[in-house]
Amino acid sequence: MQNYQNHQVDLSNCDREPIHHIGRIQPHGFLLVLGQEHTVEQVSQNITSFLPFTPVQLLGQPLGAWATTSADKENWESLLSPQVQFLRLLELGGQPYLFCCHASEGKLVLEAERATAYPDAAKLHHHRLLTQLHQDLNKLEELEPMAEALAHALRDVLAYDRVNVTRFDEDWHTDVVAESRNSKLPSFIGHHFPASDIPAPARALLLQKHIRQIPNVHAQAAEIFPYLNPTTGQPTNILQSEFRNPSEIHLEYIKNTGVAATISFSILVKEELWGVVPCHHVEPVYVDVWRRQVCDQMVKMFSNVISSLQTRHSRELYLQLKEAGRHLISRLREGVKLTQAFGSTSPNILDITLGQGAVICIDQKIICAGQVPTREQIQDLVSWLAQEVPEGAFYTSQLSRIWPPAEAFKTVGSGLLALEISRYNKEYLLFFKPEIKETRTWAGNPEKQERGKEGYIHPRKSFEKWVEVIQGKSQPWLLGEREVAQLFLKDLVALRLRNQTVELEVLYKAVMQNAEQLQARNGQLEDFARIISHNLRSPLANIKSLLAYHAEEPGQESASFALQHIAQVTDNMNDTIQDLNTIVNLQLTHQTLPREDVPVAEVVEKELQNLAAVVQQTSAQVQLDLQAPTVFMPKIYLESILHNLLSNALKYHSPDRQPQVLVKTWEAGGKFHLAVSDNGLGMNLKKVGDKLFGLYKVFHYHKEAKGLGLYLTRLQVKSLDGDIQVQSQEGEGTTFEVVV
Repeated sequence: MQNYQNHQVDLSNCDREPIHHIGRIQPHGFLLVLGQEHTVEQVSQNITSFLPFTPVQLLGQPLGAWATTSADKENWESLLSPQVQFLRLLELGGQPYLFCCHASEGKLVLEAERATAYPDAAKLHHHRLLTQLHQDLNKLEELEPMAEALAHALRDVLAYDRVNVTRFDEDWHTDVVAESRNSKLPSFIGHHFPASDIPAPARALLLQKHIRQIPNVHAQAAEIFPYLNPTTGQPTNILQSEFRNPSEIHLEYIKNTGVAATISFSILVKEELWGVVPCHHVEPVYVDVWRRQVCDQMVKMFSNVISSLQTRHSRELYLQLKEAGRHLISRLREGVKLTQAFGSTSPNILDITLGQGAVICIDQKIICAGQVPTREQIQDLVSWLAQEVPEGAFYTSQLSRIWPPAEAFKTVGSGLLALEISRYNKEYLLFFKPEIKETRTWAGNPEKQERGKEGYIHPRKSFEKWVEVIQGKSQPWLLGEREVAQLFLKDLVALRLRNQTVELEVLYKAVMQNAEQLQARNGQLEDFARIISHNLRSPLANIKSLLAYHAEEPGQESASFALQHIAQVTDNMNDTIQDLNTIVNLQLTHQTLPREDVPVAEVVEKELQNLAAVVQQTSAQVQLDLQAPTVFMPKIYLESILHNLLSNALKYHSPDRQPQVLVKTWEAGGKFHLAVSDNGLGMNLKKVGDKLFGLYKVFHYHKEAKGLGLYLTRLQVKSLDGDIQVQSQEGEGTTFEVVV
């Protein structure tokens, strides 16, 4: 039978081959599958080459039930110990065997091979080889001489014709980096092998089983009987088996290379498959477990050194690139524009990777540095990234293979590292690496396949040198480059958010300041509305009083008096209206009220003219003591303040005495003081309290009283950062003092 009962494998499906269900083993060992109560459910048909029993005699029997001596029975039962997953040396029927056991989907797979002696001389020789290799690996700095030292040491132990040390590339092709051989086999140094030579299932197995031996590629495999496990109805999973028969495709491939025996060792670096060491011999040869273990130790020693070397180189590169990124972010924090960061001054954006071009698409701008595609090509690339590429970081060294339009700019952008800022806004940070035209030497044409007469596709038969020119490929993106670029982007986004926060705070303050200014202007406009209502109502009342005066005593003298004062009042009203228009226009155009040196005497005279009828009717005497003749303030405010204080002094005079009003100004402590005193009705300030300056508050009856004047006066004084105070005695009079 073949490896499978109902499955045919060739190159078209070898990457999906179910190698865990292969139903045969190599003949240099035997295999038992144990089920519940450790009864034998399956057995390799070559059991008779090792033990005096047929498969039929063992099937269904508990392990060791066939032993003829108590010692043999005890030895068989000891194999059930958990420690047997490691090698166990036992003697059965006078023959030493090496046993190992592993669990597989509820079954126990027990395997054994004949044990051979390990002479002391061989132990000493192998010890010297291990010591020498350790010293060589520690003093060497480059990969190739390290790999060559390993190859020579392995061939010394194995006595094989050729040992190759190979390394996987990012596409899982293998490169031969070192070799040790004799003249029996050709050299593969510098050759490449396609990924199909070691398909995905085989690579997965190399991660789990680090040693794989085929002593004789021409040997007749031993079938597992029965092929289907009687309790599951399925082939038993023997992926971890030491003796599992190789894939028939793999056996054919090895035969085509002209060798008869192989052994391979996995090279794992940081728990990832870094490469493999395939060893070839032209004659069948079995490598005992002792030499296999020594070689495995050598390969693991090499793996550790490579890991350390990679870590050191990666660390040095990482720190170099990270320092460049840190300096660049510092410059940006100091206010350097992003366009300058993409300029020629070092450090710049090109210093944080090994690429030769960089682009940032941000805020609807495209900023470029170094060798990059055209703007139209960048826009198309960004659109493709936003639509097709998952979030986060994307990198490739062969962009045109993934996105064919990149073929147009492969000379500058075969390699791409793309970091997303905002997919929605199509904002990205892009780094480019140029094309490297690489000449690759293959071990045979990797595309050439052989189709047999039966219709199946077979592995290539020729391994002659075949040269290919690789195009559209860049140097790979190293882990350090990717990490530093992502760190830089993280800091850049954080810096951008910080700057946006600062801008928003400035904008917020400006909005709040404008809101406060608008509120203040609205308040002033309300004041002006009240001033118009209050200050113009008084002159109108004065005109009405003058007309009443003439009506009571008609005659030339009263008419002349009334007309003269009406004309003055009308002129004053016109001046006031014009001043108010000017102020309203200033407010509407967001200008501040103009301040000027205002002569106090002129304003007092103007307001007395507006109040002429009241002065005439009450026979009031108004005196001026202007020690400070001018004041620097908006004229309309001084007019309003004096109008309100003078009108109140006349309006609330005592009927028992002639009204006496004193207007006094002076300067003290760098402030302007204005006091208006009268001998009128006065007030009980304890009783009035905080209501004195309230809106629409009246404390003495008068037909013209509205309770608005003092409210307006305090608002105007406060808007000038001033203060207003009052002293008053009921029945004696009142003094208002304004300080600005």
